Amino acid sequence: MFLPDQTRQHAVFERLRQGILTGTLPSGTRLPPTRALAQELGVARQTVVLAYERLSAEGYVRARTGSGTYVAPDLPDAAPSPAPAPQTAAQALSARGALLSAIPASAAARGSGSGLLLAGGLPAPDLFPSRAWARCAARVLQDFAGELASYPPPQGLRVLREQIAAHLAATRGLVADPGCIVVTAGTQQALRTAADLLLDPGDSVWVEDPGYIAGRGALLASGAVPIAIPSGPEGMDIAAGIRLAPQARLALVAPSHATPLGGALPIGQRLALLDWAGRANAWVLEDDCDSEFRWEGRPLPPLASLDTAGRVIYCGTFSKTLAPALRLGFAVVPAPLVAAFVRLRTLTDRGTDAIGQATLAAFMRQGLLAPHIRRMRTEYGRRRTAVLAAMQKHVRTAEPFAVPGGLHMVARLPDSADEAAAVQACRAAGLAVAPLRAYYAGLPTMKGLVMGFAATPTAMAADCARRMDAALRSIGIGD
Repeated sequence: MFLPDQTRQHAVFERLRQGILTGTLPSGTRLPPTRALAQELGVARQTVVLAYERLSAEGYVRARTGSGTYVAPDLPDAAPSPAPAPQTAAQALSARGALLSAIPASAAARGSGSGLLLAGGLPAPDLFPSRAWARCAARVLQDFAGELASYPPPQGLRVLREQIAAHLAATRGLVADPGCIVVTAGTQQALRTAADLLLDPGDSVWVEDPGYIAGRGALLASGAVPIAIPSGPEGMDIAAGIRLAPQARLALVAPSHATPLGGALPIGQRLALLDWAGRANAWVLEDDCDSEFRWEGRPLPPLASLDTAGRVIYCGTFSKTLAPALRLGFAVVPAPLVAAFVRLRTLTDRGTDAIGQATLAAFMRQGLLAPHIRRMRTEYGRRRTAVLAAMQKHVRTAEPFAVPGGLHMVARLPDSADEAAAVQACRAAGLAVAPLRAYYAGLPTMKGLVMGFAATPTAMAADCARRMDAALRSIGIGD
């Protein structure tokens, strides 16, 4: 906050500066003596002296010994008129910027006022371990006091990378060298970093159809050309990929749980994918973002655990197990690519928040993550069962079906239904559903609503189902 004399000094400076910029005080004009101007304005002479000194320092005026202070001779007679601000984004953005701004990032109803009921892919905020996290954060802040003036290591804190490696070995059967783990701001940054490093504009890439919207967007943003590969109950159709784009540079897959229909690649398909990648000198981006939540059968091992040629980049996140707002994820990168990943992280954002990393490392080191995931899995199982049962009982206008993994399910709509209108009606009823159409890169093969259950308490399941049924009936679906 300015002291009173500083405020007056600034007012004098600004008054004279504006006079110079607008031409009221033209180039070469002699300013009043400091004593005279001080008397006229009713301020101390020192206030005017300091204002003049500031004008001189910024080049607005020049003092001539024994003559006075004059407006600088090399200034225009008046300040240039400001150019009109762009009225549309198209006027402001470059051609590339316009393309980037048009890429879809999500199909969810963020910020629409529909809240979290039935929001897909989101964990439950009421289950976040706030007290345990706060204790870890408080201790970390004490320990980190001397390191706040330095940037975090762009690869991520070694202590966190070691904890991630131990977690992957214990829960996913994936042996990862901490030196090959790069901490990122969620899966999205890992995917985009890989795309920027491995793809040239115009390169073809396989994407699941339907599939992960933001992942497809990351590839589009890097200039790649996504090739829609059909994805069904057994995940991506590898034979179709080889037939449609045999020379693709990269494949983005979720082999344990494809979004949003939940298909999982069987072992034959996994080996075929790795064989193609080796023969085509291509890369595989493995998205394993919610593998902790498998509802049918045993958890499937990562594709990366089968990779002996170093073609797979394994991407994971803590957004589903803890909270998306933490923005903590990671990539397990083949050793020859680590240095490039770290360099691009340095150029992009100088590394991920070190306090958040250290807090997560402390949380994991104290053995708190594994029991938290077990509690989440138990509660999410209850919520999944409650939402599915409520939908089957109360929603006569759609066919709900649960996918075998993840935090969402799908309600299939009749082929004649207006999917966009159905989404709008449900969101107006406070349900944060998403259109199945948005997940398709090509032509959709079915219509439906993608909805979550993790953030929907069991006590709200029946009410949500009744709201959905009423919303769909209000637009003529099911009548």
